[in-house]
Amino acid sequence: MRKTPFVLYEKYSRRDVSLLMNCGKDMSSTMYGMSRIGDDVFIFITYHKEEAEEGKNYADGKPDYADAFEDNLIFKWDSQIGKDNSSPYMQKVLTAPRKHLLVKKSDAESSFYYMGQFDIIESVDSQKEDNSGKMKPIAKVTMKMHYPVREDLLRYLQSNISKENKAV
Repeated sequence: MRKTPFVLYEKYSRRDVSLLMNCGKDMSSTMYGMSRIGDDVFIFITYHKEEAEEGKNYADGKPDYADAFEDNLIFKWDSQIGKDNSSPYMQKVLTAPRKHLLVKKSDAESSFYYMGQFDIIESVDSQKEDNSGKMKPIAKVTMKMHYPVREDLLRYLQSNISKENKAV
């Protein structure tokens, strides 16, 4: 197994990932949601999405993806709308020998916690409604982390943001 330059639970920006993977240039501007670099695929997740405005399904046109830890080993992830298992996007994810998960709590944070490598247990084609109300294909992916996620970090990511802001 090849050693990864990433340290579990350390924080990395998209630019850090680009540089650590020796891309030769800063590819951070193209690293949204998923990025494949050679044999490695990186999934970038914002755990708490912004609330949608009234009359819209999603905030800023961003779908409410069902991205969440079921427990400290299993993570559920929805692909981008329009990308099912047969799409080139999902093929990059499914065929990567090494798969990495990076998570930040909210858009207020600029860096992601490196949660480690994972294997895909299941990836099923499904559908999700876009902002226009049209049903579009997606892939619903179940991942299993190579190492259980630290309990304190899991609690932090899962805790409610609005309560946190009021407590300050």
